[in-house]
Amino acid sequence: MPPLPTARVGPPAGPPDRTRPPGRPPGRHALLAGLDDRLRLDPERPLLVHRAPGPLTFAVVSIAWLRALDSGTLEHLADTRLHPSERAVHRGLVLPKRRSEWLAGRLAVKYAVADHLRRGGGGTRHDASGPREIVVHTVPDGPRAGKPFVRQPVHIGLSHSLDYAIAVGGAHPLGIDLEGRPMGPHVARMLAVSGGRHAPAGLRRVAGMPLRLRWACREAVVKYTGVAGREALHQTRVTDWQPDGTFHWSPGASLLRHTRGADSLPAHGWARQLGIYALAVTWR
Repeated sequence: MPPLPTARVGPPAGPPDRTRPPGRPPGRHALLAGLDDRLRLDPERPLLVHRAPGPLTFAVVSIAWLRALDSGTLEHLADTRLHPSERAVHRGLVLPKRRSEWLAGRLAVKYAVADHLRRGGGGTRHDASGPREIVVHTVPDGPRAGKPFVRQPVHIGLSHSLDYAIAVGGAHPLGIDLEGRPMGPHVARMLAVSGGRHAPAGLRRVAGMPLRLRWACREAVVKYTGVAGREALHQTRVTDWQPDGTFHWSPGASLLRHTRGADSLPAHGWARQLGIYALAVTWR
């Protein structure tokens, strides 16, 4: 079986940045500055782990790499990385496409969680757990049915699209969405924003966002809460997108109905294009 090589990327080393005028603070989400460069999506790279210089740890797994493996190698990889309960689920998946996506998502979560714990992301430094010991569960029913979670002291987010699965781990609730699919005309109509010259500046900036990015922002907000159903997604609105990647939103009535007020909603949002893909992250 070929190894699953890991590329770990962190904040660049070197002298402090002296280009910023004295007394001027960095951007609101300086911890994610340059993330679009460090998370370069390469279908030939099986695994990339990125430790953002702050509360988040990202892991990207190439679904394209998994698809290229022969069935025996893929099964051996699943046997050595998955918990027995997860292996049973994986073996029960009939469609090869679904099997690769499901495995990539589980691997992404496991490596994001393990790396986050190793660097003390859970409040104290934990002994490294192997992928098999980190089990990804899903909420079985209710308004948050399907939301993934682990029993370690880490909150997780998971998304996959086309050739990649991406997971993020942190000390507080978060949501993530990766979009590479074309946006159809019905989605374009739903995401339409009036960005005329009399519109607020924030909405004018939103009108200039790629459609995939607007959709990813909505998905990341809703995934943060774990509320299932299209109603919450359709009612959520992106209201601003700043040059540093910060985005703001207004939650719809459906989302608010299943949350406990402002403390149950994300405090931060960041979104960028990564090539043809749109990536959005929300966290508290």
